[in-house]
Order: sequence, then structure tokens, then C-alpha cells
Amino acid sequence: MTFEQVERSTAAGNPRRLYEFVRGAKRWRYTGGDRDFQLDSQSYRAVAVRDDGLRQSGHTASDVLTITAPGDFEVARLYRGLPPSTEVAVIVRDVHEGDGDARVVWMGRVAGVNRPSLDSTEVRCQSLDAALGQPGLRLAWTRGCPYTLYDRNCRVNPEVHRVAAALTSVTGHLVTAGEFGQYPDGWFAGGFLAWDLGEAGLERRGIRSHQGERLTLLGAGDGLRSGQAVWAYPGCGRSMAICHTKFNNAPNYGGAPGLPGKSPFDGTPIF
Repeated sequence: MTFEQVERSTAAGNPRRLYEFVRGAKRWRYTGGDRDFQLDSQSYRAVAVRDDGLRQSGHTASDVLTITAPGDFEVARLYRGLPPSTEVAVIVRDVHEGDGDARVVWMGRVAGVNRPSLDSTEVRCQSLDAALGQPGLRLAWTRGCPYTLYDRNCRVNPEVHRVAAALTSVTGHLVTAGEFGQYPDGWFAGGFLAWDLGEAGLERRGIRSHQGERLTLLGAGDGLRSGQAVWAYPGCGRSMAICHTKFNNAPNYGGAPGLPGKSPFDGTPIF
């Protein structure tokens, strides 16, 4: 029988809902049934997980899918302290026992995690439609460069400027390495620190300041340890001089260094 036939039948159906969370090449698969479920070659682990129903009202706030899971839910652990630097995608499928035709009924991403009690976790998920409907940022007409460092407008290749290092100490949001001391103070400020998580890809933390061998991160360095291999990417002061001398990228500078200091909107007549 096809999925539609089983779904519409009065007695033949035995529905199961499958949840898949994806971060890089790392995947977590769950089902709310009383036993594990096998779909093709993938196993969905049975846990006490459920959701509050799928909605398509057209309103972002109303269409949030809330998945309730145990307090030790693996995906929720990623959001202890700071959230991961890369998004976690969510795929929801419906299938019937004995039928291999699983239908994707919802796709989106994890927007946040709440813990209403010690033994319960609520994972708030935002649909793809809601993410695409968010307004984008507009470029500003300024002397400083409005581009994000290393993006498609800036065009600086981050791998050319990254610095490999081995951490000598990690204390909260402070990390040190001898390689950082080989560069002038402030060289990495405004950049970011990255390290490999294996299947989950790279984790990143912004760098607030750089002095000697020490970097101050934006947020705690959870997951970092002494001796760990990391990559530090320098930051940019968003001026033409820094863009040229530090990155040799003046042709792609997005600001207007010759912008007049007098605003045309201050009420002064133009003759």
C-alpha cells in the first residue's frame, strides 16, 4: 500500500513520527515510539520525544514547532552556555510501521532551547519559510567598510591569513598560545577562533581583544582545552589603510573614504 492509502485507512495505519537533527555531517535521529525504528539503513532511537503539531498559518511566531524531549536530550546539550556557531537543521518525517515510504512533512532549523524543568527540554524550531521571510541588512554609505570580513563582498580569502596554533592554556573566555604572540597586539581582534569538532564541522568564537599571547573570546571557550589545535583568523578595523596594508584588498574596500563630513540632511540649503 502507498503512504496515502495507509494514511487514509481506518485500521491499517500505524503512524510513527521521525525527527532528524543535522549539523555538518553529524546527525541525530529519534522517534517517539516505544522502540527503535529502522528506515532504510538508518536507525531512529526511541526516546520520550513529541511535538506540538505542524502549522502553516503564514505567521512566523505561530508556525514555530516545539519539540519536547527529556532533560538530557543530546541536541539540547549543544545549547548549554553559548549556542553553536553553525545552525542545526531539523527534518521531520511521517511513516507507518511496515511501510518504507517516509514522507518529509516539515523542515527548518533549531531557533533556541528552553528547559522548563530538570527532566524536560523544549527545542524551538523555525521553519524554512520563516527564515527566508526575515528582512535582510542594507548596506550603509559610510567611510568605514560595511562588509563582513571574509564574505563574498569583502573577497578576502580567510585561509590565506589564518594562523595555526596549539593552546597552552584555557581559562573561561581567555585562551593563550605562543603563536599569537608573534603578531602585534590587536592583530586578531575582531576576527575569530576556530577548531575542529569532527563530523559536526568547525566551531567558531569571535575574538574580542588580542594582547601578546592571549586572546579574549566573545563568550566562554566551552569545548576548548590545553594543547588543542586551533586556527586564529585576524580581524579588520574597517578602514582603507588596514584593508590595504593588512589584507592587500583595497580594490574591494566597501566604504567611501572621501565621504564629506557635512550631512546633506542637516537642513542646510544646497545651491
